[in-house]
Formats: sequence, structure tokens, C-alpha cells
Amino acid sequence: MCGISGIWRFNEQRINEEEIAQFNDTLAHRGPDGSGTYTDHNLALGHRRLSIIDLSAAGKQPMKSHDSDLVITYNGEIFNYKELREELAAKGHRFNTHTDTEVILAAYKEWSEDCFLRFNGMWALAIWNTKTQTLFLCRDRFGIKPLYYVYIPGQFFAFASESVSFAKLPGFKKEIDEKNLALGLRNIYYLESAGKTIYKNINKLRAGHNLVIHKDSPAPLIKQWWDTLKHKVSFPGTYTEQVVSFKQLFTDSCRLRLRSDVPVGITLSGGLDSSSVYAAIREIYNHRLQDKENAPQEFPSAFIASFPGTTIDEKRYADQVLQYYNGKAAYIYPHEENISDAIIAEVKHEDFIYLTPPVMYNIYKAIRQKGIKVSMDGHGVDEMLFGYPRMIRDWILKSNKQDAMRLFLLFADMRNEGDNLAMKTFKESYKVLKGHLAKKTSGENNTENWLKEKFDFVAEHHSEPVFNKAADEIAYRNFHEISLPTILRNCDRASMRHGVEIRMPFMDWRIVTYIFSLPADSKVKHGYTKRILRDAMQGMLPENIRTRKYKLGINAPMIEWFNGPMSAFIIDAVQSASFMQSSIWNGPLLKDIALKLTTGKKWTQRDCDNFWPYLNAWILMN
Repeated sequence: MCGISGIWRFNEQRINEEEIAQFNDTLAHRGPDGSGTYTDHNLALGHRRLSIIDLSAAGKQPMKSHDSDLVITYNGEIFNYKELREELAAKGHRFNTHTDTEVILAAYKEWSEDCFLRFNGMWALAIWNTKTQTLFLCRDRFGIKPLYYVYIPGQFFAFASESVSFAKLPGFKKEIDEKNLALGLRNIYYLESAGKTIYKNINKLRAGHNLVIHKDSPAPLIKQWWDTLKHKVSFPGTYTEQVVSFKQLFTDSCRLRLRSDVPVGITLSGGLDSSSVYAAIREIYNHRLQDKENAPQEFPSAFIASFPGTTIDEKRYADQVLQYYNGKAAYIYPHEENISDAIIAEVKHEDFIYLTPPVMYNIYKAIRQKGIKVSMDGHGVDEMLFGYPRMIRDWILKSNKQDAMRLFLLFADMRNEGDNLAMKTFKESYKVLKGHLAKKTSGENNTENWLKEKFDFVAEHHSEPVFNKAADEIAYRNFHEISLPTILRNCDRASMRHGVEIRMPFMDWRIVTYIFSLPADSKVKHGYTKRILRDAMQGMLPENIRTRKYKLGINAPMIEWFNGPMSAFIIDAVQSASFMQSSIWNGPLLKDIALKLTTGKKWTQRDCDNFWPYLNAWILMN
């Protein structure tokens, strides 16, 4: 897991070591264990190393193939590299290191671009072919690892693991793209899945895509190499058999992701997802299924983040999981002495806009301070198995009366474990029910006039898969286009800020294709979402954790912050000339709203969600 960079000038002007080193070192936080560069006249590659597999100097990058035809700079992990190495060795390939990087080079030599279909892992990489003078970039199936690029026709092509790097790219001026920023404010999820950023000319290679540039044709050729819908699998006929198959896949995914030559930790929130990862790893160690050569031989350390006195604290649930296994954990209290200053600094580093202020970075900072470089997390399953209330809401809106009524009680439980308004609405007519939910879809506060009129436009769409069932479409959109791409970005930036690699067992491609092949009843039934996961965890978790419906993610305690320690900052920000005179949003209107809520200490969660992205954008522009 690392940071990668590269520059290719089209005017034949040589790139010197200082230029690529300056660009590459903007990623030092991602790879504090070493750095390396490679130059080939007007092309240069950079690498910052976070050593996890084969800690020796042999793993240094950029790395050349044995015949020196290929040079790679790579960020990620191929978890099945040992099995691939054996297969490639049988075909005559030789290896001088124990790295997965060398396996990638050999696999690319043997199978060309088809090699990526064999990889089980996460990656963003660039391979330079010295003979054909071709640069090849690839991003993993689901976009777990990031890859940004700039292409200026006739001048240069450059790439990096983070958008912040381009402020140090020679010959490039990093500037806000007002249209993209406005689009991001209107739809906080759109830019990430569309491969766009809030900056002019800075794009992101989309998940499951390749990019190729040839010396004689320097315009990037982008091609999709992975489509989840084209890789559906057969599954057992009975639900009981489906549960068994799912559990086997999940356990093996966790086993593979324990491969490491450095200590591993587990982030435990107390929710079903992270608790399931913890329980599966417990089972692996109880049965000694972990890799005997390069996996921690002692059970990994658990880490619990707690926000005492706030509505988002889940420590009591995480403690129940620990008690069930008689386990121990280190507790993290993500708090800053000066919250506003800390948030400003982190927003500028993260370099994007989102629904909530950054808070996860403090969790991974504490994990790294404990000597842990790898964290096993539970991300990715909510989007596949309807873990969010809004997914059920959207399903209701596309359902007939009978199905809608069946789903609505579940929606109510997920929102507040007994929401009186929701229960009252359930008893009303079907028409009123849909009207109530449609109102929640658009938001109770009218934010349509928050942006300047000149930004009235429609987002571009790259592809439109056809779905026969509403449930299939909702899950696909949330996993590939809506919430998950932004969550993966947030997790990568927060963890790699402190040199910590996140591994996500639920993001194993075998699990993803399996779940997307299953019928809806295997995912949601009998008043529960995540049905197949809950049933796979029978006997492995406390029952109140296994059957808990209320969804609460790891977010900043915005209500408490906006009505408390961030109040002075908000007041100063909205009254500043740059906020008031914004060319993107209606400054006077937003100022009046924010001052009223702040002085009256009346910020609600919906108010915070609506307003924060604008404050987030203002911070980045100043």
C-alpha cells in the first residue's frame, strides 16, 4: 500500500529527478517507509512505500521486470499473490522477492490485461513498457484504491494517488472548476463515480477501468475492463445452502486479508458489519486457519472509537461483542483541542467535499500510534444488502401497495427504532405513505435556491444498465454509483493520511458477484435487511447485535459541534466577504440561515447535512 505518481511530457523535454521527486513527495504520508523514482527521458514514475509484504529493500519501487521491458509503480495489495506466484512459477517465471508487486509484473507478462481478472485485491497501478513506449494504468474492480490524472493535449499527462499532489506538478495550475463544484454541492455523490473532481482538468480513473497512452497517440484511451453485472454466478437452490456458501466465502476473504508481514488491527464499531469481521477472524484463529508464514500468529488487536456524550457513540455495542468473546480492545476518543482548526487542516488535505466534517482520520492516527499498519474494516456490505434506511425508502417508492406496506415497518425501525411519525404514517393510506417518503427524498428544507441560477444543469451519465427489479437497481446504484465510491475515497484518504492500510473483506470480488446474483429475499425478508449476513453469523455474535436494525455510521457528531465548539467558526465563516460574495452559492441567504440556527443553537442533523458541504467548499476555496 503506497502512493504513486508519474509525468509524461509530449514535447520530448527531459524530466529531471528533482521534478518527479517534488511531485512524488506530496504523497509521503501514504508511504513513510521509503521512496523511489524512475526516469526515461521525458517520462518519470514515482513511488512512496508503505511496506507490508516483504519488508526488505527488494520490494522497493518503481520495480523493473527481469528483462527490464516493464517498469511498475503500484499502490495496493493482491491478496492471492501466493497462489498466482505458484501458478506462474510452474510456467517458468522466476522470482527474486516475496512481494506481490513482482507477481503483478509476471502476471502481466503472461496474461497481459487479462491478468486483472485473476487478481483478488485492491490496486491502482501504472506500467511503463520500455519497448513499445506505452503507459498503462489500471484501477481495481470497485475503486478501493484511488488514481487521479491530468491530460493537457500536446503538453503532458500526469497521475497521482491524491488530487492534492497536482499543486506541485510542474507546469500546472490547480484551479477550482465552478461547474463541477456546484454539481458536487447539488449531488454530493456524483463526482466520485463519474470520475470528476472539483478542479479543472483533474480527473479520476473510474473503478474497473484501464487507461492507455502510446507514444505515437498520446490521447488517453480509457476502457472498462470490469462490469459486475457481467460476472454474476450460480448459487445454491435453497436459502440454507446459500448461507453456508456465503459464510465460506466471507471466512476465506478474511483469511486472505490477514496476509501481512506487519501487525494487523480490527476496527470494531459495534455494528453488524465490523462485528461480523471481528467474529469471522475469531473463528479463523480458533481453528488456526491463518497463513502460517505471513499473518499475525496472535489474534489482531481491536480498536473501538468512542464519542462520549454524543448521539453517535456506539461503544456499548462494541463492548458487548468483546464480552461475548472475552476479548480486549484499545479505545480511541477522536477529539481535538481546537475542533475548527483541526477540521480546516483536514479538509484541505482531503481535498474534496462531503456530507460531514472529517473525523475518521483521528481513528487511524491512533491506530498507527499503536504500531498498526493494517486495519480490517467492515465497509461495503451496506450497499449490497440494503443497510441504509434510504435504500428501503427508495424501494418502497418503487413498489406496489402490498410490498410497500411490508417494507415500511422495517424502514421505521432502521431510522429510529420506533419512530412515532413513521408509525403514524404507516397507519395512513398508501398515497399518503408515498407522499411522506417522497418528501423525505427531496429533503424537508428547500435547498434548490442555495446555488446561483447559472448552475441549473443535469449531470452526465456514463452508462445505464437495465434492471428488471427495483431492488436490483437500488443495490447496484448504491454500490457502484452513489454512496460506496465516496466512502471508499474517504476511507482511503483518512487512513493513508497516517500510513494505515484498510482491508475490506466484504469487498472481495467473489462475495460481491455472489451477493449481486442472489434474489432479493436472500437479502431482505422477515423484517430484516442483510438477511444472509445475519443468518451466517448465528452463534457467532450476541443476538442483539446480530438482529439490530438501527443504522448508525461513523460520522462527526455535527449536532453537538455546530451547536457548540464550532459555533464561532461558523459565524465568522458565513459573514466573511468570500462566503457572502461567492459566485457559486447564494451567500446572503446561507448566512441568514446559518446565523439563525447557530445563535439559537437549533442545528438539526438535516440542517447540518444540508449546510456542511457549502462550508466544506468554502474552506477549500480559501
